[in-house]
Amino acid sequence: MSVQKLDFAEPFFEVEYVEDEEKYTCETKSLVFNLAERSGKSLYIKRIPVLPLKGTVAEGVVIEGIVRMLVVKNYDSFRLDDPKFVQRVKKTWKSLYECSGIERHKGIPYFKSPKARIGGDTEINFCFVSEPMAPSGPHRDHDRDFDEVHAQIRGFGKMQKFVENDTSTFYQESIMAPGVVHEKFYDEDGVYPWHQYHSLTPCIYMPIEIDR
Repeated sequence: MSVQKLDFAEPFFEVEYVEDEEKYTCETKSLVFNLAERSGKSLYIKRIPVLPLKGTVAEGVVIEGIVRMLVVKNYDSFRLDDPKFVQRVKKTWKSLYECSGIERHKGIPYFKSPKARIGGDTEINFCFVSEPMAPSGPHRDHDRDFDEVHAQIRGFGKMQKFVENDTSTFYQESIMAPGVVHEKFYDEDGVYPWHQYHSLTPCIYMPIEIDR
């Protein structure tokens, strides 16, 4: 049983990883994500389940039956359009292009926190998109073999699917608001369609990468 403070999103967010706890008191307004994908166990808020790889906003309540959970405290305590905040993020986190070296990431307004590894098989980080209506660019492959979903932390965005590496072949999207985790895009073999994240407002989202 443990409650572990994570520092990957500091100094902007206070994040805790909770594992194998019968109860956790969520005092301040927080985002809560159930990461118990391997066990398939729900956690419970007033006896109502939060399913694996789903999230919610909670405050002043006891959460029960926790196998693996991530908590982002006071997630809405600052403005994403505050120029001082924007500059602090850009100075603290690396641009997506600096992290990947991929040409399609060059010049896009995406900035990534360091990664944190939790539970022995899952990596997470935060990604700040400083501008509205900014696409990440379609992709299908990743740098390692993992199952990935995305959780919205602040602002609004969308995850989109395409038939080919061409945005004119769009066929489906999921709208993302704080606490939302989109449905799985990968099949049972770990194969992804062409897909991308696309901001609607300045926003922050969290990739969740689970080892296969």
